[in-house]
Amino acid sequence: MNWRWNSVLFLCLVSLGGCYFTQLEDPNEVQGVKYIDAEVMQRNIAQAHFALAQRVKKGEITEDQKEQMILELVQKISGYVDVSTVPDDTAWRFADLFRQAGDLEKARTLYEKAVSVAQTADRKVNDHLQLARVMAMQGEVDKAIETAESTFSVEPKDKAPIMMAALYEIFPAGEGKGKDVELAVFLEKAIEQHMLVEVDPKSESGIAFLDSSEIHTAKAWDIVLRVFANEGRNDLFKSAMEQREKLEAKSGKV
Repeated sequence: MNWRWNSVLFLCLVSLGGCYFTQLEDPNEVQGVKYIDAEVMQRNIAQAHFALAQRVKKGEITEDQKEQMILELVQKISGYVDVSTVPDDTAWRFADLFRQAGDLEKARTLYEKAVSVAQTADRKVNDHLQLARVMAMQGEVDKAIETAESTFSVEPKDKAPIMMAALYEIFPAGEGKGKDVELAVFLEKAIEQHMLVEVDPKSESGIAFLDSSEIHTAKAWDIVLRVFANEGRNDLFKSAMEQREKLEAKSGKV
């Protein structure tokens, strides 16, 4: 996409503390590729997160400073990306970049592209959920809910990301925009989807899912009930309490 990617990467990492530059791969230079490699870009950003987190632990910088430095990094990188030339199969990766950089219009354009070309259930679910997240960030909460709920039809083995995205990404993005009750109803539905997830209980990912599931589900129920109570929706509060007891009894939690 842009031949300046290598020099941009160097400058960005110097701003984070040049000593970390040598830890990051740059296969573009080795292979002679003159565009931004999306996977390498994401890996570099993830490593920058890790490096800065270590500096926070050492007391060298604050958490706020870390977040600001990451924001500056992703904004600088995104400035060298021409959205019109992003390949279909990496649209979701660059959409993530623009979302992190705060450019929601470009992020939405690329998530919509990703959704339209997604071939696997994993990509279809995750790309729809991230598109819904951006819609909620833009204040289009109803549209976000509709988009997220379109993932409910996938097979049980593919439902794992639904509640987690609803709880930690979509609900926070839309909260306080006049649609909290609707978001809480959506989150309650997402909990029901979560209870349908099928995993291999012997696999590493399956064990991790089962070990943490109860904690995340409890957090989701707490939010649902809090919103209904705060909004004076005693009808929805009572219904949610009954549904919670029913689902927990079905799963053997009570």
